[in-house]
Amino acid sequence: MRNNNIRSYIRLFFLGLISIILLWSCQNISHNSSSQIVKPLPTSSLLSTRIVKHAEGETKIPMNPQRIITLHDSTILDPVLALGVKPIGVATYNAEQGIFFRGIDYQQLTGIQQVGSAFQPSLEKILMLKPDLILGREYHKDIYNLLVNIAPTVLVDWESFTSFQDNFRYIAQVLNQEKEAELVLNQYQNRIQEFQRQMGKQLQSIEVSVIGISGQNIKSFNEDTVFNQVLDDAGLKRPSIQKNQKERYLELSMEHLNKYDTDVLFVINESHAPLSSYLQHPLWSNLKATQNKRVYEVSQSDWFAGGPLGVNKILEDLFKYLVK
Repeated sequence: MRNNNIRSYIRLFFLGLISIILLWSCQNISHNSSSQIVKPLPTSSLLSTRIVKHAEGETKIPMNPQRIITLHDSTILDPVLALGVKPIGVATYNAEQGIFFRGIDYQQLTGIQQVGSAFQPSLEKILMLKPDLILGREYHKDIYNLLVNIAPTVLVDWESFTSFQDNFRYIAQVLNQEKEAELVLNQYQNRIQEFQRQMGKQLQSIEVSVIGISGQNIKSFNEDTVFNQVLDDAGLKRPSIQKNQKERYLELSMEHLNKYDTDVLFVINESHAPLSSYLQHPLWSNLKATQNKRVYEVSQSDWFAGGPLGVNKILEDLFKYLVK
């Protein structure tokens, strides 16, 4: 019995000692913790994710995504590449027409996996790449719920922006690359100013228009089209019939061709026939631009641009064909 009492006392002593040690430790921890509260936590700890508003609501995305998949070429992939960001997967534009990526050089896509077309992306291929961010367009809303089950998904509403610059700034904001975006846009503006300087007085006198040809029809595009935005930024005059056009594009018979006759005519040939076969037709041969040998065929893969890379290709053509 006496031995049992001794053991009880010893147990109580050690329990008390342990309690004192724990209490002292907690006070130390509390003191140390309070002294560190005033020190800011690393940014990565506080801002590892953030909320982004987009066409389908709000989505929590990584602050600095590393494995990005883009589901449109000219309006998403182009801006992403222009920011110096290389995605791991991309959707093509229209492989059946042989136009995979508009306004983008193929060497910029080395090592990037294709995940189907912009209008029919492969969910299986996207899943296999294990992205941490998917960038799609507003028309991908039908598969949005499937995409978000793979990775955080942001749908870019291209139609809501009034210029390619606004769309570019939005994508830069999503990718946390706003400063880089302003540098890119400043470079574009510098090229515009250089073009205007080299054009000199003829900038005020020359009038240009852009039409598309498809079969026996022509297409006219309104000011929402990016190449017309570039022409306006450059200070070039365009015919009032195009400046006042409300529809995004109009498909018209060749009989309307004379309405778009200007000093310079840029032609986007969507037909299988060469442009030379059209120029022999009286409706074409009577044009002022044809008679002055100032009808220029330009690449549809370059001129149907949506971002800074493609826009710079349009500017290159303006330097090439207009600066004398």
